[in-house]
Amino acid sequence: MLSKYKYHLWLHFIILIWGFTGVIGKELGLLDTTAVTIVFYRMLIGLISLFIVLRFLKHKIRITKKGLFATLGTGLIIAAHWITFFKAIQLSNISLALVFLSTTALFTSFIEPIILKRKFDIRESLMGVTIIVGIAVIANASSDYYIAMILALISALCAAFFSVINGKLVKEHDPKSITIFEMLGGFIGVAIFFALSGELNTATLAIDWEQFGHLFILGSVCTAFAFLVGVELSKHLPIFTMNITINLEPIYAVILGLLFYPKTEVMPPGFYLGATIILGTIFVNALLKRRKT
Repeated sequence: MLSKYKYHLWLHFIILIWGFTGVIGKELGLLDTTAVTIVFYRMLIGLISLFIVLRFLKHKIRITKKGLFATLGTGLIIAAHWITFFKAIQLSNISLALVFLSTTALFTSFIEPIILKRKFDIRESLMGVTIIVGIAVIANASSDYYIAMILALISALCAAFFSVINGKLVKEHDPKSITIFEMLGGFIGVAIFFALSGELNTATLAIDWEQFGHLFILGSVCTAFAFLVGVELSKHLPIFTMNITINLEPIYAVILGLLFYPKTEVMPPGFYLGATIILGTIFVNALLKRRKT
C-alpha cells in the first residue's frame, strides 16, 4: 500500500523539510546570526554538498556560456529572496513570513506572461484581487509587523522571478548543473556585498559550533538534498500534483512554528482569516488551472 504512494510521501517529506527552513532561520536569528550571514553559509554549504554528491554520482556538470551568465544572475535573485525571507522571520515569526511568501503565485501570474510572452488570464487577475484582500486583513490584524510583511512580499517577488526564469532554463540546460551555478552566483553576490560593506572579515563571518550545526542542516539537507529529491520526484509525479502539494508548505510551516515556538507563533484571529483567504485562493486557482489543461 505504502509503495504505491511512496513518491507522494517523499514529496510531503521534502515540503516538510522546506517548511523546516523557517524554524532553522528563526533559531539562527535567536543565536544572533544575521540574514545575510545565513544565506552566505547556506549557499556555500549547498554548493559544496551538491558538487560532492554530483561528483559521487559521476554526473557531468555542463552549461553553455549564455546559460552560465543566466544562472549566475538568477543566483543573485535567489540570494535576495533568501535574505529578505530570513530577515522577515527574524522581525516577525515563521507563520507570517511563510503565508506572505505564498503570494509568489500572485506575482508569478503577472511576471510569467511578460517573460514568456503569453496572454494574461483574467482569472489570475481576480486571484490577485482576492489575495490582496487577504493581505489587507492580515496587515490590519498584525500592524506591528509591517516591515516584515514588506520584506516577505519582496521575497515572494524574487521567488516568482527566479521560478519563471528557471522554468525557461531547465528546458535548455541540465537542472542539476543550473542549481550548482545558481548557488555559486548567489554565494559570489553575497561575498561581494560583504566586501563592499567592509564586513568581509573573520569577525562578521565567525560562527560557533551550534550555529554551524544549524547552517549545515540548512545547506545540506534543506537545500542540496531537498533539491536533488525534488528533481527526481518530478520524473515520477504529474506537474499538477507537485504544484498543488507544494502549496502546503506554508501550512506545514505554521504547524512547525506553533510546535517549536508556541509563545511567539500564536497570531490574532484576523491573521488566520487572511491566511485562509490567501491559501484558499491559491488552491482554487491551481484546481482551475488543472481543469483548463
